[in-house]
Amino acid sequence: MKHLIIKFILLGSFLFPLSALASGTRRIATTDAQGLNGRTIQLLVYPGYDLTIDFLELDEIIVDATPGDPSSFTFNGLVGNLCPKFASGQCDGNGSRLIRIRQIKPIEFENITSSRDGSTTLTLVTDGPQGFKVYKFILKKGRGTPAFNHLKITPDPEKTPLTLIDESLSEEELERARRRWKRRAPMKL
Repeated sequence: MKHLIIKFILLGSFLFPLSALASGTRRIATTDAQGLNGRTIQLLVYPGYDLTIDFLELDEIIVDATPGDPSSFTFNGLVGNLCPKFASGQCDGNGSRLIRIRQIKPIEFENITSSRDGSTTLTLVTDGPQGFKVYKFILKKGRGTPAFNHLKITPDPEKTPLTLIDESLSEEELERARRRWKRRAPMKL
């Protein structure tokens, strides 16, 4: 049995580097988290574990947090309080820059529909140096142990425009690459 465990650990560290297993944090750029690339981020929330969404690196304050269906997920805590919805200007450091979400046993609410698999959307509105931003996620129920429990929203990395990658590319080749990019499946974390 001991050898089987060691083989599993070695195979696991080959497939998933130890740093990825040890780290409970995933990082995602703000434009990806907002769905500006045409894809909505899907997040698994596991029973007994919080999932933290963190805007600390962006210096954005959460002003609204709304689940599409509140029957399977709850907010398990905020650091600070939510600012008044769409308050003018910053919240003077009062607001929360991170939110924790937890899976709960389903509750039946009158007149609220639910998806068959218990998934729902989560809409977060933030206010920061660049004004209001809307982030949408799809929350799904996970089983077992999470690969990560902390999603850190980060500034966008410097990106090289597609047209500057290779000036010898024809406009037709660039258009084909753009179409392939847009057809990609939803991003899963």
